[in-house]
Amino acid sequence: MRKIFLYYIAMVPMLSLTLGGCSIEMSDNGELDGYWHLERVDTLSTGGVCDLSGQLRFWAVQAKMLALMDRGNDANGGAFGYLLRFEHNGSKLRLYQPLLNDRVNGDSKVEDAKLLAPFGVNALDETFRVVSLSGSKMTLRTEELQLSFKKF
Repeated sequence: MRKIFLYYIAMVPMLSLTLGGCSIEMSDNGELDGYWHLERVDTLSTGGVCDLSGQLRFWAVQAKMLALMDRGNDANGGAFGYLLRFEHNGSKLRLYQPLLNDRVNGDSKVEDAKLLAPFGVNALDETFRVVSLSGSKMTLRTEELQLSFKKF
C-alpha cells in the first residue's frame, strides 16, 4: 500500500510539469466565433435591399482570423476567399490586412477593395458597428451598408 502511495506522490509533480508545459490557445471572440452566412445587404442611403440568402457567401471567424468565402463560385473551383485580421471590442468590428487565400502560391496582399465588395466589405481597412450579435444572428453597419447574417 505504501509503494502505491509513494508512486502517486511521485507522479503528481511529473504530471503537473508535463501538462503545465502545454498551452492550448483558446479563442475569446464569444458569440462572434463561427460560420456566418451573409443573407442580406441593405444600402442605407437609397433604401436598396440585396437578398443574398440564396447565395453561398460566408464569413468564418476563428481565433485571430476572419475568412470571406464564396462557396457557390464554380469558376474558382467551387470556393475562393480572403483572409483578414480583425479586432472586435463589443460594439465595433474592424477588418484589415486582407489577403487572397491561396495556399498553393502563397497568400498575397489584396490591393483592390472591390474584390471584397461581394462580401459587404468596401475598404481594405473597414470598421463596422455591431448592431446585434447573438448565437444565431448578427447585424453589422457602416455609414453606407447594413449586413445581416445567420449563423450556419
